[in-house]
Amino acid sequence: MQCPKCHAPLADETDGRYICCADAATQWQCGQCGKVSEGFAFPYGSCPLCGGKLALRHDDRTPPADRAALNAVRMAFEIELGGRAFYQRAAVETADEELKTLFGRLAVVEGQHMETLSRRYHVAIPEHSPAFRVEVAAIFADVDHRPEDPDNLFRIAIALEKRAAAFFASRAAAAPPGSAEQRLAIELGAEEREHAELLATEYDRWRARKPGLFSGAGLLEAARSPREAGIAGEPLNAAALLLAGQDPARLALVCGEQRLTFGELRDRVARAAGVWQSRGLKPGDRVAIKLFDGVDWVVAFLGTIWAGGVAVAVNPQIPAPEWQYILEEAGFNVVLAENADDTPAPWRERVILVEEGRHAVAAAAPVPPHAANTDTPAFWCHSSGTSGKPKAVVHAHGFAREIERVSRERLGIQPGDRLFATSRLFFSYPQTNSLFAGLKIGATVILDARWPTPAWAVETVEKTRPTIFFSVPSLYRSILHAGLAPRLAAAGVRLCVSAGEALPASLREAWRQACGLPMADGYGASETLVLVLTGMDGDDGLQPSPGVQVHPVDPEAAAAGIPTRLRIRVSTLALGYLDRPIAQAETFRDGAFCPADLFLRTQGGGWRFAGREDSLIKIKGRWVNLVELEEKLAAGTPGLLEAGCVCVPDRDGVDTVALFYVAREGQGTEVERLLRERAAAMPPYQRPGLWQCVPQLPRTPTGKLLRRRLAELLAPRPGSVS
Repeated sequence: MQCPKCHAPLADETDGRYICCADAATQWQCGQCGKVSEGFAFPYGSCPLCGGKLALRHDDRTPPADRAALNAVRMAFEIELGGRAFYQRAAVETADEELKTLFGRLAVVEGQHMETLSRRYHVAIPEHSPAFRVEVAAIFADVDHRPEDPDNLFRIAIALEKRAAAFFASRAAAAPPGSAEQRLAIELGAEEREHAELLATEYDRWRARKPGLFSGAGLLEAARSPREAGIAGEPLNAAALLLAGQDPARLALVCGEQRLTFGELRDRVARAAGVWQSRGLKPGDRVAIKLFDGVDWVVAFLGTIWAGGVAVAVNPQIPAPEWQYILEEAGFNVVLAENADDTPAPWRERVILVEEGRHAVAAAAPVPPHAANTDTPAFWCHSSGTSGKPKAVVHAHGFAREIERVSRERLGIQPGDRLFATSRLFFSYPQTNSLFAGLKIGATVILDARWPTPAWAVETVEKTRPTIFFSVPSLYRSILHAGLAPRLAAAGVRLCVSAGEALPASLREAWRQACGLPMADGYGASETLVLVLTGMDGDDGLQPSPGVQVHPVDPEAAAAGIPTRLRIRVSTLALGYLDRPIAQAETFRDGAFCPADLFLRTQGGGWRFAGREDSLIKIKGRWVNLVELEEKLAAGTPGLLEAGCVCVPDRDGVDTVALFYVAREGQGTEVERLLRERAAAMPPYQRPGLWQCVPQLPRTPTGKLLRRRLAELLAPRPGSVS
């Protein structure tokens, strides 16, 4: 079932009435300073400017029957947002270790509540208010804020839950009997009462110094998924395993003028672990690596794992709202960054500047690696966020056992190779296939701190002369259009690897014709790390990679030529998601990974990517695959740089396909004429009804198309409907 407003996938329609935020008003006005803010919700209705109480400004276009229920959902989000912000910040401010654990766990619970709200009522989890403070929560809870009083933190938390329960009780009493608003208010009120009672019990046990209901629960337990029996094995350390067995004199890293051998890298990682431990890092503590690519990134990341911590790579150019979201979600013990300017309090005090860290590593003594169980968390990576907020994907130390197998056996990477990836290391694709696999094999990994552009990528290749080149289709397309592809072959590249998004067959063929280099096509995910499906020259579609088992979720659909999800088993599979039990149950099934991507079986037994579930739509009663449609329309069109499709309502409210395209400067009109000619030869239900030339398509920092944001680019034009 799809939402009739925004066409996003919905839960089973038998689950009850849904509420969609696609047409919802999002303006709030502060009753204290008068500021008008945009956003779905703010923690406890707090103004981001002065902390005053916000009031929702209604949009008369919102149907009255939906408005009351939608407002109830907004209030519920405010409470969950405020709760998580309070618990995470209380965990930072308290000096009591038991309370740190307790409040960290309660923050996870609030995040789980938000996921439930988001899935059930089809609303995106909103941005957080960076101005939220524990003292503001104390004001709303009618409790004095005393930062040094742990008892007071409990009292604030309990008072907040009781106020939330009372609020929903009053809303339920005022709502029309049997309405969606009343049902929601009753449900949420019961949850808040239960939470208040649990907190009161926890408070009593804490005061009596007895084990609590939450205190002993590990923050990462919610991220664990079923695992096959008998794979635990002997204790290990993933960072030590990646660097083991290599000739100490072999070159491991190259970054500009810096050169590090495997012996030097191992020594520096062991010293970095000593720095972390000397500063109080304990096994399981989380360290954010918010740096540009380089030797410091690798040393800090592997050093955290070596010390027994959990390393989390963060985009150094992450927008402030997303950084705030990750901080509230994770509660990092340490943040390593270029500067602390964009890290809000109270985490700003936990920032270690990279220059300080570099000097500390040089002066530290190396320590032995911390031995851990195979299923002990080692690092997190974040999903691309194409279908909502990025999810924290938790990987265990056991990932390092076979992380290099696909690279060695399928891509043919050898110890003498030099690897270069254009994507940044916070993205699991280069992190896995270039850094982790490259180090484990004994290859040389080439790094560069600059953000990728076609010219920069080619210049780096010519300077550093890699033999294996990793990139994404969007950058391959840009290099091709710029006429730079032949220079890669001339610089000694042996193999190009494409992943991160679907590789159009026309792009792959055009690349070969331009430079003669083979291009391996790969499908992987943050959850699997390795490329679980790979296609080499001559393959009929994508084939299961070595050590990977692939089965269709719906065998009958696969046999009938209908797209289906896949069930993928691989030894590098993540433990699961942090704070997302619903997504966990949907995606991790019986120790296998079941992504939302759809695939078609080829005649030769391989698999062809058919888009995500939101790219298979129904127009005029017929199924349309937006990925295939984009390829049919765009392949070989002169002057066209890229194109993307999305389903939107036309002027009469009827679903149609909108095509967004990027053309060379001055060629937009001619490109649209050619695209319309191609569309005219297609069946009516496949023909786009709206056409829009745009400067660029919306993409994630990792290069994936954000299809859900395409409709926001649509500008009304007379006669735009065919």
